[in-house]
Amino acid sequence: MIDKLELRLPRLTQFRSEPREFMLESRFFENSTRTRTSGRYQWVTDLRPVGIDALLHYGLKRGENDPHEGEHKLELLDTGEKSYNRLVAQLEATVDGPVDDLDVMRIDLCADLHGTPIEWFLDRARVRFKRIAHEMGQVKYQRIGKAGIQTISAGRRPNIVRIYDKVAEYKDQLRKMQRKRSPDADDLSIEREFGVAEDAVITRVERQFGGQRIPATIDSVGRLTQLPDFNPFTNIEISNGTDAKLPTIAECGLDMWCTGMWLREMLRKMGRQQFDRWLAANSAGNSARYRKRYAAFLQPGADETVTIQTIFETYRESVMKQLAA
Repeated sequence: MIDKLELRLPRLTQFRSEPREFMLESRFFENSTRTRTSGRYQWVTDLRPVGIDALLHYGLKRGENDPHEGEHKLELLDTGEKSYNRLVAQLEATVDGPVDDLDVMRIDLCADLHGTPIEWFLDRARVRFKRIAHEMGQVKYQRIGKAGIQTISAGRRPNIVRIYDKVAEYKDQLRKMQRKRSPDADDLSIEREFGVAEDAVITRVERQFGGQRIPATIDSVGRLTQLPDFNPFTNIEISNGTDAKLPTIAECGLDMWCTGMWLREMLRKMGRQQFDRWLAANSAGNSARYRKRYAAFLQPGADETVTIQTIFETYRESVMKQLAA
């Protein structure tokens, strides 16, 4: 899916009358929250009050030999929730002229993997960045923000690979929404607001392209229709399970074999994150001992793998839906 999209507008861009008048009025409106100052641009205007889900970054400031001086950036919001046709409609409501040739400044493409916890990727994911040698190798794991969202990342802005716990991000957003809601309003739930179950396991694999690294095949609005044939995850490597042979009854005994196979099936159904929580809650504080004793049954096998092809097919299905809607 297209989760983020920023476009470059030429310095002589003609804007539609409604956003143009709104921008100029709010620019000089005292104590306006619609327009604010910006470090790189002359100002930034929030166009949502006129029905356009975007931020307009107006007039890139002078830079040393910067060929883009005076150009503008249109940052589309909530991109992942909109179809391609709706995104184009937002552009046409902003720009008075053709939009197919507008350049992409940043695009985030992602795939949501249901049932695969982020922990699965920790010892399996590697990312290659050919131009910078020290960016090759193991990825970085961190917890972001006060919510401690688990994230695996590699690369430098504006070209990054991220793998993170999407449900944890939803819960963090829900907490912020709860703080802002009226005391008389109904309670919010993650299922109602985001359409996922409270105990869902969703890991998002995301590739961000920006700056001079936008691939030529998807570098303009019109070329985004080619996204289903573009694989954004080719620089990710996945090392899958050890494929070690499971213990036999003769090797470990019937009782241990039956328990081990049952735990293995529970892990397969729940996913690693939910399984670990369940084991901790039902083992009287002995979850580590159980994981060690039945480690041979709980390791990933050849039938429990996520491959780059799996990720690409998940992404391709979602972006095709976005383009077709």
